[in-house]
Amino acid sequence: MALRRQKAVFTADPEQLRQLRVIVQSRRYRSASELLREAIDEKLERLRRERLAAQVDRYCDEALGDEEPGMVESQALGPKR
Repeated sequence: MALRRQKAVFTADPEQLRQLRVIVQSRRYRSASELLREAIDEKLERLRRERLAAQVDRYCDEALGDEEPGMVESQALGPKR
């Protein structure tokens, strides 16, 4: 069962809104909502990766990852399986 979407209101600079309209009018996205959902997903994924990288750094700094330098980071930040 698909989750029901909820509406949200946000405030943006006029230039951001202008650029958003230009992109939607180019038909790359069906709507501003679609573009914003994708942008939010990308930002959330980037933040998740940054948190994970910080955790890996802390792990390695505490000498817990001395077994093989770079192994932990490559496994944690490598491509999704």
